[in-house]
Amino acid sequence: MKEELKNIVLMGLGAMALTTDKAKELREELLEKGTKLYQEGKVANEELKHNIEQKIKESVTVVVEEKDITKEDIMKAVEMMNEDEKEELRSLLGKKEKNKKKDE
Repeated sequence: MKEELKNIVLMGLGAMALTTDKAKELREELLEKGTKLYQEGKVANEELKHNIEQKIKESVTVVVEEKDITKEDIMKAVEMMNEDEKEELRSLLGKKEKNKKKDE
């Protein structure tokens, strides 16, 4: 009976040691797999961003249209101004004329 009790205690100690070893192995394996998946996810995310940027560059076209301003366009704009805006315009034109005369 003593021997059986001793064996049970030793089996319990062995089970604890084995469980600890297996838990460490499992922890390391899970950590390794998690790190690997994280790194793969980062790479996939960067590839996805790059692909989206490329698709946007390929799909988006920016058109800049330059329009020559005619005398009639200016006249229409002046007609739409209120009196304060017209007075400000006269003031600016007067300053331009004064500067022009100084340069001559």
